[in-house]
Amino acid sequence: MFLRNAWYVAAAREELKDRLLARTLLNEPVVLGRDRSGTLFALEDRCCHRAAPLSLGWIAERGLICGYHGLAYDATGACVSIPGHKGKIPKEARVRSYPVTECGDFVWIWMGDPVRADKRQVIDYPPDDPINWPRSHGMLHVKASYVLLLENLMDLSHLSYLQRSSIGSSPEDSADAKIEVKSTPTGAKFLRLMLTATPAKATVLRQGFTGQVDRWSDFEFVAPSCVVQWSGAVSAGLYQKGVREGGQSNRILHAVTPETDRTCHYFFCAADGYARFEASGARKAMEVSEIFKEDALMVEQQQLRLEGYDAGKLLNIPSDVARVKMARFLKQKIQEEQAQVTVAAE
Repeated sequence: MFLRNAWYVAAAREELKDRLLARTLLNEPVVLGRDRSGTLFALEDRCCHRAAPLSLGWIAERGLICGYHGLAYDATGACVSIPGHKGKIPKEARVRSYPVTECGDFVWIWMGDPVRADKRQVIDYPPDDPINWPRSHGMLHVKASYVLLLENLMDLSHLSYLQRSSIGSSPEDSADAKIEVKSTPTGAKFLRLMLTATPAKATVLRQGFTGQVDRWSDFEFVAPSCVVQWSGAVSAGLYQKGVREGGQSNRILHAVTPETDRTCHYFFCAADGYARFEASGARKAMEVSEIFKEDALMVEQQQLRLEGYDAGKLLNIPSDVARVKMARFLKQKIQEEQAQVTVAAE
């Protein structure tokens, strides 16, 4: 089950520049695109005539043309033209339309009750800022439940093992990390501190740290599918003095949109606070995709091992505090929404 009354990232903006995009979201086939006027739309990818994929059609002056029998739809999902049909088009000649909006680098979609779609709830992160941090974004298709990927993001102890050759800290520093976990109205957040720790190999190469560092990771889960990150490192002793600049500093939006119960689209947008200090052309904005591929591979294998297995038998350890809080919050919200649907149907 999924939380439907919420905004999810559906695509990167450039994916809709000059083509129709077919994408499965929350087990539903959706076609995204723009009409001739530039209006953004998201429609059920299933013609109301013979269920042909509308994504195999094209955009014309009349609207989105079904590539099978030529029915035309406008951006609201209403059929506006039927070849050979005379008179008024029946009102049932339409497909579902989903609220969509653009924010940051992405196109966002609302999969639930359109009346409840509030654009103010869309997450605008990383923000455009006056110091112009270099940005990059991307997407990975992951053959695993979106919940597994969210759990991966809410428990960073794996960095010392899965990313031990790049951004991971030493296992000893990770075990001694101080973690502060809080509930929020929209989910949960944690602050993870490793003071006077060994710097990660990747930060030594880029920032030139010669001694120990203070590392922080400030992560917030915003239900149902996003994690907002601010993390960094400065020379040991500076964090307690309030210093956050001059070393490593990254702000990242992780948006994990379910495709099916066992697959998801992992969108990310990163702003690299250190790259602005580097020589022009020395490096692109933080290249996070290779690191995230390591996470994706692990959760895909995790998904395979969970097939037919009772996950209730799995063990929780001290580093799971934020992960467990996140999972419980999401489950509760889904149950509340399902209860509302049941009451409305009675």
